[in-house]
Amino acid sequence: WLATYSVSPDDIIKYANKLLDLSEESNNFEYTLKANNIIGKAHRFKGNLGKALEYQFKCASGCAGKKEYFPFLAQVFLEISICYTQNGDSENALLYNNKAIHILRKTNERQVLAISLLNTGYDYYLINNYDSAIAYYNESEPILQKIGMTQGLAYIMGNRALVYWKTDNRSKAKKDLLQAIEMLEPLGDRFGMSDYYNQLGNIYFEENLFDQAIEYTMKGLEMSKSVGLKEQVRDAAKLLYQAYQKKGVYDKALNYQTQYYAYKDSIQNLETTQKLANLRTEYEVGQKQTEVDLLLEQKRSNQIIMITGGIILLVVICLVIVIYRYSKAKSRLNKQLEEQKNSLLVLNQTKDKFFSIISHDLRGPVNSLSGLLNVTRHFVTNGKENQLLDMVDKMDYSIDRLVKLLDNLLNWALQQRGHFPYFPEKITLKFVLMEVIDMFKDMAVSKNISLSCEMDESIELYTDKNATSTILRNLISNAIKFTPDGGKVAIHSQTDAANNVALITVKDDGVGIPKEKLENLFKLNEKISTRGTSGERGVGLGLQLVVEFVELNKGKIDVDSETDKGTTFTVSLPLSKN
Repeated sequence: WLATYSVSPDDIIKYANKLLDLSEESNNFEYTLKANNIIGKAHRFKGNLGKALEYQFKCASGCAGKKEYFPFLAQVFLEISICYTQNGDSENALLYNNKAIHILRKTNERQVLAISLLNTGYDYYLINNYDSAIAYYNESEPILQKIGMTQGLAYIMGNRALVYWKTDNRSKAKKDLLQAIEMLEPLGDRFGMSDYYNQLGNIYFEENLFDQAIEYTMKGLEMSKSVGLKEQVRDAAKLLYQAYQKKGVYDKALNYQTQYYAYKDSIQNLETTQKLANLRTEYEVGQKQTEVDLLLEQKRSNQIIMITGGIILLVVICLVIVIYRYSKAKSRLNKQLEEQKNSLLVLNQTKDKFFSIISHDLRGPVNSLSGLLNVTRHFVTNGKENQLLDMVDKMDYSIDRLVKLLDNLLNWALQQRGHFPYFPEKITLKFVLMEVIDMFKDMAVSKNISLSCEMDESIELYTDKNATSTILRNLISNAIKFTPDGGKVAIHSQTDAANNVALITVKDDGVGIPKEKLENLFKLNEKISTRGTSGERGVGLGLQLVVEFVELNKGKIDVDSETDKGTTFTVSLPLSKN
């Protein structure tokens, strides 16, 4: 608060540096950005444009790619624009003002949008495009009136007055400049007041009223010197030396001429102009560097992708071969008797469902690997090669997890004899649930989905462990699949002592299920396959298997869904008797 509302630039820098120390010490990213932005503003007030832009471009780089900081990035672009305006570079000023406006039109930051429109109008005024300047002022004014921002309205009045001056309506210009100063005075805005006093001096100078020009310009000089506003001091000194020269008071003219050149050189010189250009170039190059890094690391990325894809393909082929051989062996035995022919039909149906389970359950780990590969590309793109090893470790962990899942499914498949194995036992829900959540957390991260779990850790079920795991895998996978980026998936478990069951809910805020599909959702002979929010494919058997496995374990399943608002599945499974 002190850094934001202090009047003196030196006080602003003092408090903002204290804020910066505290925010860095506590790893508070938001306040680190704000501190750098405020310090940059203070240096602009003091005329240190190179220093000001260093802090603002540091903020812009910190916000890159972070959507939640886009409104703040617009404020940073606005500050960058003002720095270029003060350096006489209207082209770059308009560039960054328009970047700010482009962001702000998509947000509710009405005050910042109004200020950006106001500054853009002033930049058009500086290049003598008065019609565009007035158009931007007219768009900004009703926003400022609606939010009751007196300071902004004062600047609208003062800046319009400058247009009146340039279009030969000097009396209107002088009247509105004095009114703008009167509005700014109670707010303590010496920056705007000193600038408008200087502009009044310019108007009287043009009218050859040198005494009045000196009177108002002296007010601007004293005010700007009191708070260290170099740009206003420079402009006032220039006008005073010209006015005293016209009056023939050459000693004072020489004194103010010396002050003018001293302040001019400290604000705007070739070295400063080159530095500002270099800062912009560094920032722009930094934004493009990711493309260069991607090309340099393309070979390595392709190798990682090919190795990972090869491993997955090999595992799937091995699994298919094992199941195929098992199916063929089973078929040969069942051909001996008519009774075995009937068993073969049941076996083939079971086999199809096993393939569905395997296909569905493999998607989670495979999508996790896909997400990790996307993160790897992001690190390569952004030049974070030092974090690639960590990604490889995570891929290795994900592959281990995939292999364990395959082993588990194979062992389970080998236990069945024409029907799904059912070996109920006492199991702790927490361990099964956390194992499944761990399998899908990378998939959730890749879609920026919040995956949360609230459970009663003491719940113990009396169910088949593999069937229970498959139920949870299908429900959680579908929830992530049909939830858009940035959504939420919440898992909750509790006991229903009255009915001696555990209630497990999987809730998402995704696309929901239309009423016409809800009617046939749990019918075992219906195939309902829908693509996920990121184009994920499905085989249409996941929920049918969930229903079958819930019934196999003597449980129940219910669904509550509304299109575009999300879906909640509730499964009840029997508790362990002891």
